[in-house]
Amino acid sequence: MRRKFFALSGGSTAALAFQMMNEPTLSLFVDESGNLSVTEDSSRFYIVSLVLHDQLDIIDGLVRELDDAYGAMGLSSLCFHAGPLIRREEGYEHMNWEFRSRIFSKMMAFARRAPFHYRCLYVDKHFVDSEEQIIAKLTADFSRFLDDVSASFSPKPVKVYYDCGQAVLTNVIHTAMSERFGGEWAFAQGVRPSRYKLFQVADLICTASLIERKLEEGLQMTKSEEVFFGGSRNFKRKILRTLKRKQM
Repeated sequence: MRRKFFALSGGSTAALAFQMMNEPTLSLFVDESGNLSVTEDSSRFYIVSLVLHDQLDIIDGLVRELDDAYGAMGLSSLCFHAGPLIRREEGYEHMNWEFRSRIFSKMMAFARRAPFHYRCLYVDKHFVDSEEQIIAKLTADFSRFLDDVSASFSPKPVKVYYDCGQAVLTNVIHTAMSERFGGEWAFAQGVRPSRYKLFQVADLICTASLIERKLEEGLQMTKSEEVFFGGSRNFKRKILRTLKRKQM
């Protein structure tokens, strides 16, 4: 069947929208950690996680199992958010370590079984002097990622799931996707993390990758991370080893 695309501009990001009829599609879930500021008090690392899922690989059953598992814990409306979970913030304040650990473990089990691939883009601000340099590195790294996607998957339209929380990153994605895929891609509209388990996986990967990057640079885990994971050795063995099996 010939693809039917309708390119529409809309909003400040000029996102494209398309209508696909019985077309296999690649989903790309995007999350970020940090900001693009290069001031002394800004975060050292800027990380973008990219989770790629071929929609022909059905995950409905796995999603239901995860929802049922959380429902059995009295968490029927849970939207997994790794950072606040680890730090005992934003909705997790009254949960003890054991309960929060169970939440984390169930998401890890979902991530272990779900069919997806991922890559993380990193910027260490110790090696850049301006926001423009950060953008240039992100653009180059994201373009290389898209080269690998094109080489690894048969031609398919791509749907990008990003909440457009940072306009600069939105523009980087828009420019690179348009150059690589022309009109055969679009931003999903009205993206909310609570609606997509793989978006929550992107959040998990972003947080884990930030901790990994700190450890690689000889930095210490925060106290919250140390307590939650039981130290860096456990984190590498139980979390990183599992996630890296899906790394592109």
